[in-house]
Amino acid sequence: MSKLVYDILTWPTGTRAVITDLLIYYFLYRFTRWLLKPLWFSSPFRNIPGPPPSSWFMGNLNQLFNPKGLEFHQHLSDRFGGMVKTYGFFGDEQLYVSDPLALQSIIVKDQDAFEETEVFIETNRVIFGPGLVATTGDVHKRQRKIVAPVFAVPQLKALMPVFYDVAEKWQRNRDMSEWMSRVALETIGRTVLGYSFDPLDSPHNNPYTSAIKDLIPTLFSLSLLRQFAPFFAHLGSPSFRRWLVEQTPHKAIQKVKDMSDVMHHTAQNILNEKREILHREQTENKSKDIISVLLRVNDQARGAEEKLTDAELTGQMTVLIFGAQDTTSSVLSRVLYLLSVHQDVQDKVREEIRAAVAAHGVYGESEGTSSPRLSYDEVIALPWLESVIKETLRLYPPVPFVRRTAIKDTTLLYSSSHPSESASLSDPSLSPIQHIRVPEGTTLFVGIANANRIASKSVWGSDADDWKPQRWLEVDHQDQSSEEDIKGDNGETSKVRMKLPGIYHGMLSFLGGGRSCIGYKFAQIEMKILLITLLLRFKFTPSPKSEILQEEIVWNLSQIISPSVRRNDVTVTEEKGLPLGVEVLS
Repeated sequence: MSKLVYDILTWPTGTRAVITDLLIYYFLYRFTRWLLKPLWFSSPFRNIPGPPPSSWFMGNLNQLFNPKGLEFHQHLSDRFGGMVKTYGFFGDEQLYVSDPLALQSIIVKDQDAFEETEVFIETNRVIFGPGLVATTGDVHKRQRKIVAPVFAVPQLKALMPVFYDVAEKWQRNRDMSEWMSRVALETIGRTVLGYSFDPLDSPHNNPYTSAIKDLIPTLFSLSLLRQFAPFFAHLGSPSFRRWLVEQTPHKAIQKVKDMSDVMHHTAQNILNEKREILHREQTENKSKDIISVLLRVNDQARGAEEKLTDAELTGQMTVLIFGAQDTTSSVLSRVLYLLSVHQDVQDKVREEIRAAVAAHGVYGESEGTSSPRLSYDEVIALPWLESVIKETLRLYPPVPFVRRTAIKDTTLLYSSSHPSESASLSDPSLSPIQHIRVPEGTTLFVGIANANRIASKSVWGSDADDWKPQRWLEVDHQDQSSEEDIKGDNGETSKVRMKLPGIYHGMLSFLGGGRSCIGYKFAQIEMKILLITLLLRFKFTPSPKSEILQEEIVWNLSQIISPSVRRNDVTVTEEKGLPLGVEVLS
């Protein structure tokens, strides 16, 4: 907070006056609401456990939106269970939810009562335009209906050669995180837009590449300031708000503005180029990239009200690129790191891939060499590879939490059992259903990573916190759910299926309901082909310099989890990256 005050005091006089007046007005408004709140109603969350606020002004936000905050997020469910009370600005009471029963309501059953937060929607609308992550209600459903078919399996099969073309360009590189980020962006660019952002043959990055790569950490650094986005989004006209942003001498805010401009202009140019190409194309030579398919689907939509506007189309383009790049590179970085540590698992996956190539593989030409390629059906039929990805996404989802706002008064049911009591869940006396009234306007954290762990403990048992891909090879444990006897408030016992409402193997890693990840099958096949190509050519080990330089890999929260290297030499330093040893296989 002191830095924000210092920044304001050093701004030019005119800008400082406008911004200061707006902030004072906002603070007075929130302070008045906080002051008068006890006069109108008592807290419905007074019996919900949770940590104390770290400060009256910011509550727990500084702990929740902290690069080193992953431990705090896990602490919430480990210490307090699946329904936790946390605090926002000015003592605003919020809920951190990882209980499977409550999440069924939030994500699926009563999803129309729990919408994306206004902070999320308004920020994304400014940065990306009116794409899937910046729309709600019927507009979101209409957009999703148009976009969903372009991620169907036949379309993914048509893109297989492109996935392989990019994967085979991988060069030996010590920093896995940096290279995975570049490869993921190029894969998304080629398959989604039919456009190459990065030829992967030099360290050069174009402006769009830099914008996409830096956007997440920059936005995360503004997490607290972004809470004011809904207030500023309703100030005056769009041109006035643009002027306000341009006059704000805050380095991170200006950086986000510039990145947004680059992404928007690039998307508009690509859209215009695609339209020209589609007009010239012969029927037998249709482009297979996702945006070309989307444009054809959009042209066939019935009535103007069903079609996406140009602003919506460019919004989808930017969102699809942005949403798939950092999440994919995060998971791939984590998988390679875990395989480097667990050599036995790496060997089993490689042996499985080699056997499949020997039995079915065809060879494609990549820079003058023959590279083995499996078909879509052969790729998805590799159980060890599938298990490695499942287990990594179970324990280490790239997005550990999302937020929702209650848009009407709702009642949530949840199991009061603490995770430590999971072994006794079959005893109904220890697992009563509780209910809680959630008033309109309440902010809720959907704890994706914590929910995955809580649900896992009732299925996998005492070793649920261990990374063991082989657990997914056990047929009896394919469905990560359990049926429990739970006693309701009326004293009657009923069977409640304790299952997370996720679209991916009983996990929330790709979320669920109407706002689930629309490209989750795309992400899976992309990751598998990259891993197949790499593991056939290279062996990955922990960095050989780790002990000499006292390097340690740490995982940081910037909305999407990313790795860094911490070095403990004369002083402790940390920089982004994931150094691994890479051995070329004969």
